Amino acid sequence: MGSLKNSEYSDLATLRDTQDKSPHGWATDTCGLATRTVGRLRATGLCELADDDTLSTLPGHPKWAARLTAEGHDTLLYVPQRRATACPPHPTTAQPEDAREVTLLPQAMDAVRLYLSLTGRLRRPPAPGLEEAVRTARREEKRSAWHLYVTQAQAESIAYALWLEARAHTIRSAHRFAREHDTMYKPSHH
Repeated sequence: MGSLKNSEYSDLATLRDTQDKSPHGWATDTCGLATRTVGRLRATGLCELADDDTLSTLPGHPKWAARLTAEGHDTLLYVPQRRATACPPHPTTAQPEDAREVTLLPQAMDAVRLYLSLTGRLRRPPAPGLEEAVRTARREEKRSAWHLYVTQAQAESIAYALWLEARAHTIRSAHRFAREHDTMYKPSHH
């Protein structure tokens, strides 16, 4: 799946709003969303479906019940920020020596910076030290690529930021990062 269409983003927000108002924490088939719509959101890891045991305990015995995953919550937070904000400036400073080098093109670096700007509000926050790695990244003049030195946990946070970017804008950066650095975020399906 590439970037979310406005209607898919609205569907995700409907799920969140319904589950937040629900005393049991689940959005059900009474929220106005089609089963296939919820199935698409689940297939991309943005929500999870209740199992039969959980369904049997819910009032009215709904056909389905869903709630957002951590990725779904973070997508709702990330997408409007990505679509509404200008890209932050690119600092250039010295690099740390105790991590492996990764290369990000400007669009991917902008996505990581946006992800970092949401720290404190995300359900899956960045790995410790990623902000410093981004701050100390150096820029290659010929390709405008950024070189960062990151730990494996930080690389996984970058992959998650690029996964969020794929929901908001384009999947190219996530695919490139996976191809070049063998790290790709895959949401867990409950």
